[in-house]
Amino acid sequence: MTRKRDGLYVWVTWLSRMMSGEVTCHWAPWFRTHYTGYDRAPSDFQVAVWTAQHTQLLDEIARERSGLGEGVYREDQNQFRVRRASGLVIAGKPDLIAIDREGQCTVYDIKTGNPGHSDIMQVMLYMLLLPYSSAVYKGKSLMGCVVYKDGNRSGIPAKAIDKDFESCVTYFLNILESDTAPGQTPSPAECRFCELTTVDCPTRRHSDGSEMTPGNEPEIPL
Repeated sequence: MTRKRDGLYVWVTWLSRMMSGEVTCHWAPWFRTHYTGYDRAPSDFQVAVWTAQHTQLLDEIARERSGLGEGVYREDQNQFRVRRASGLVIAGKPDLIAIDREGQCTVYDIKTGNPGHSDIMQVMLYMLLLPYSSAVYKGKSLMGCVVYKDGNRSGIPAKAIDKDFESCVTYFLNILESDTAPGQTPSPAECRFCELTTVDCPTRRHSDGSEMTPGNEPEIPL
């Protein structure tokens, strides 16, 4: 049953998709920040396939970094929670963190879908927040890398975490922790991958995709 959270809570992936513009309905991440226990749209076979592919690629990267003599930390070992002065908690779980012999830390995230701006944003948020979460990373400048299933990798230099990026993060966190909810902007494309249901979001749009299928457009008398 949906209920108001005892304290505000944000998962890094909600924030990264919002910051990257992949989620334009800011109401959805705001709602998840303020409420818990809500119904979720059911998963399908695609999620199961994604999970298997993700695990396989993560195993391969872990073996690669271990073979280079680096210390490797995976998923649950990397889970963190940090708190703003306001009380809002930000949580995340990087796929893999490797530490080389010189102490340089690199955050890896595995992506099996199509590349998106949120992939980079997600890792940058890890790079920003991890030094606050653990003495292991305190004072360190972390590097980042997004690994795709086709073998491509997007490296992120430590200098990417600058004052401009921090200011941008602050802007979006302020939206999420506001007592005033942003306006809803439902659309078939926006709602398609949203986990919220019509129980909590009556404006959610349903679509079988036919209205956007080439050759199936409605005719106009012009």
